[in-house]
Amino acid sequence: MTYCVDSMKHIHIAALELDAELAKKIGKKGSESDFVIYNLKEGQNVLCIYHAAKYPEKIQPLLYSLSLCDIAYLRPNVIDKTTGEMIVAAAAFGKKLLVIADLVGKDDIEPLLKAAGVSNYEFFEGDANSLRGRLLSESSTRKAEGKAEIIIDACFPVKGVGTVALGIVQQGMVKVHDKLVLSPSGVQFEVKSIQVQDENVAEAEASSRVGLNMKGLEAETVGKGEIASPEKMPSANKIEASVSLSKFFKGNFEAVQFFVLSGLKFAASKARKIGEGRYEVELGAPLCLRAGEEAVLFFPDAAPRVIGKARVEKLVG
Repeated sequence: MTYCVDSMKHIHIAALELDAELAKKIGKKGSESDFVIYNLKEGQNVLCIYHAAKYPEKIQPLLYSLSLCDIAYLRPNVIDKTTGEMIVAAAAFGKKLLVIADLVGKDDIEPLLKAAGVSNYEFFEGDANSLRGRLLSESSTRKAEGKAEIIIDACFPVKGVGTVALGIVQQGMVKVHDKLVLSPSGVQFEVKSIQVQDENVAEAEASSRVGLNMKGLEAETVGKGEIASPEKMPSANKIEASVSLSKFFKGNFEAVQFFVLSGLKFAASKARKIGEGRYEVELGAPLCLRAGEEAVLFFPDAAPRVIGKARVEKLVG
């Protein structure tokens, strides 16, 4: 097998537009699951644009897109509750946001950005080609240092090949023949081969969107949001966290069941107050979390669906 060298810079973008008009003009449609990915390769630079095609019917695809992205762009076509929800979700993740106000006025959209607590935003003027150039100039937020961590967003069997997982190298580097373990499940496998942008590579750097041929396991054993790394990562069923609730959530936080999203995995959860703005959160399923990391809090059905975020202070159990 002939290997290429992966030295491409990948930028991952969440497209907060209902019709994906700009995403379709910039990239070529690729894989489709909870979101559709539009890819553009220009020299050694790659854009991966995630459009939550099943949103607004389901909130999870929007949250997944924002979780994976380095930067997001918002292009509202009307000021309504869906636009408001996208803004509240962007605020919860705190990613850089480009606001394209060609269909609505700046004076109409900016008060919503400020009310939701979006701090890292800028207005962008220009067509799809200008936006393409702006996104290509961005830097990846992934970490080159450290042991490999790959977040898996899809996994399936391929006839004559075996089990293939798609995902992003969140940090470090993954190499052919690496022996990795999935967290939180603990399932082990060997990397049989790696593809980046449909080319076989011997290794893939941080930020790369990869296809991993996984030796030693079946596709049905790999869940969305599993993280592949050389060693099993810590996970928790209970955490202590400082919680920032959205001003639009008016309920009793301790009285409701909500969901905690970390990466691409979520768990039904309950909270108990232990101090000012601090809660003990019991998770209905183990999530891979570290002290200092943030997780987003949401309801899948009830409004408002995005209710805030939690910064992990420590793993309790």
